[in-house]
Amino acid sequence: MTASVSVVEPDITKLLDHLARQPALARRLGGARDQWSAREIGDGNVNLVFAVHGPAGAVCVKQAPPYVRAAGPSWPLTPQRVLFEHRALVEHRRHAGPYVPEPLHVDPKEHLLTVEYLEGHTVMRGGLTAGACYPHFAGQVARYLARTLFFTSDLALPAGRKRELVSRFETNTAMCQIMEDMVFTEVFLPHPRNRWTSPELDEDVERLQRDIELKLAVSRLKQRYLTSRDALLHGDLHTGSIMVSEDSLGVIDQEFACYGPMGFDLGTLLAHLLIAYFAAAAGARGPDRAAQQGWLLSTVEQVWDGFRTHFTELWRHHADGDGYPPALFTGAATAALEAERQRYLDELFTETLGFCGAEIIRRVVGFARPADFTTVTDSARRAAAERRSLALARALTTAPTAYRSAADLTAAARDS
Repeated sequence: MTASVSVVEPDITKLLDHLARQPALARRLGGARDQWSAREIGDGNVNLVFAVHGPAGAVCVKQAPPYVRAAGPSWPLTPQRVLFEHRALVEHRRHAGPYVPEPLHVDPKEHLLTVEYLEGHTVMRGGLTAGACYPHFAGQVARYLARTLFFTSDLALPAGRKRELVSRFETNTAMCQIMEDMVFTEVFLPHPRNRWTSPELDEDVERLQRDIELKLAVSRLKQRYLTSRDALLHGDLHTGSIMVSEDSLGVIDQEFACYGPMGFDLGTLLAHLLIAYFAAAAGARGPDRAAQQGWLLSTVEQVWDGFRTHFTELWRHHADGDGYPPALFTGAATAALEAERQRYLDELFTETLGFCGAEIIRRVVGFARPADFTTVTDSARRAAAERRSLALARALTTAPTAYRSAADLTAAARDS
């Protein structure tokens, strides 16, 4: 029998009392306890999030209820997910500090995680739906991805250290199960959690759920997600998990962190940039939206190309791990190793496109539909944009080798 789960109501008094008991956090806020204020700011599917301000500064506090926030107690979920998020923050900040907020405190008993408050930043998805562009984003997120994925992989780590890290995330099973179900399984079945623009997309969804070629392709991707231990992933890297300002970014919400295929993080991010591109065509018209669409496709190219460049340089100069031991590739063998690097990244690009397609599909048909689409009030225009997304996604998932470059990907998005 499953134990009943109660609704967790936001309790500001209890939250402030908790912070007051932590000397380092109290000093960061400054002043007395009665000078602090807190407000809920979270708009995600999983957790409660609060901004707490004091005379000297601010912090961000995440509370994990024992269920998926967007579904309520009918969908129980372990609140211990904050521990894995804290571990991922520590590890990713070690390698990509400018792009990861500082973790300040974790309380496994109260299921609270306190992190640096990113002053002057906003959730990227909200900015995109309002028509914003972020000219520094591509270069920064490319470096974040290259550094977090490379330095947690066998290319940079001795095998023993890598296995130790894998073991620290191996039991984040409940969060991985959500991805396994929602990305790779439920949308291809008549599942009660699925959501889509109905009736406009009813026939599209029926075709998708009968598509054997697509199901096989997605199952191969799921097998990769289940078995690969390439690097420490963010695990849900979309535009709602990135805070941005005019010149900086911070990657948040690492509760889905796990060791897995590098292409999963890369593909998820590219998927949401493409979703924003298609949604922009369905929203408000005008020169600003047209300019944003051009920027979004340019950003897709710059993210992959920048990632590839940074990752290659890291491999050339920081290959301290047990994968491809440098001692084996001296003298004339260095050219062979360089060719192998390019082959490796070519295969990673192909994998990235497959995961990109799977993520687009689940965001059009599945439980957690993004605001990019849901804020488009004209259902006919929304459905048309989503149909274009599905067409591209199917092609990426079933025939990723047809695309040799990020420019090929963006050309296909324009033509879909």
